[in-house]
Amino acid sequence: MRTIQRLVVIGVNQFMQYRIANINDLESLAKLHAESWRESYRGIFPDNFLDNEVWEERRSSWANRLSSPKQNQRVLIATENSQICGFICALGNESPKWGTFIDNLHVSQSVQGNGVGKHLMYLISQWVDELFENKGIYLEVLEDNLNARSFYHRMGAKHQETNLWQPPGSDENINDLLYVWESNHQLLQINK
Repeated sequence: MRTIQRLVVIGVNQFMQYRIANINDLESLAKLHAESWRESYRGIFPDNFLDNEVWEERRSSWANRLSSPKQNQRVLIATENSQICGFICALGNESPKWGTFIDNLHVSQSVQGNGVGKHLMYLISQWVDELFENKGIYLEVLEDNLNARSFYHRMGAKHQETNLWQPPGSDENINDLLYVWESNHQLLQINK
């Protein structure tokens, strides 16, 4: 039996509704995440993983995140006509040096370019501003994910360092770039 949890709406912006995710969003979140990885990481992750394993891997990951969230976790989703079309997952004040970690930001291709990713970043920046002393925000992006890198540059992120990361289903390491906003104030300005 599915449990209905309280719906917490935190914003509406141009026909999009933004709210905190709950366990009832598991299937839709995992589906969007798997689709986004297939679209964004083809040629970066092994084809076998993307074609055969990504759905179960993302579903398992989201089941853990939503059923046993860390205390500093916030997952926001964007919906249009009750369909999830974007999400962001952040861990508040995760690093003493960099601040809040954006673990995931994915937007369906059908709504990319409409400000959904920007607005999700803005909402997380508000959350950071209200709850955490360290106002920095950071994330990791794969070097070959040029679209995401371009988006983060436009949002004012600065590349700080490059690390090696082993993608799921692979034996090889790839470059993983650390992008940083020293203060959330840049992101708080994006919707003005």
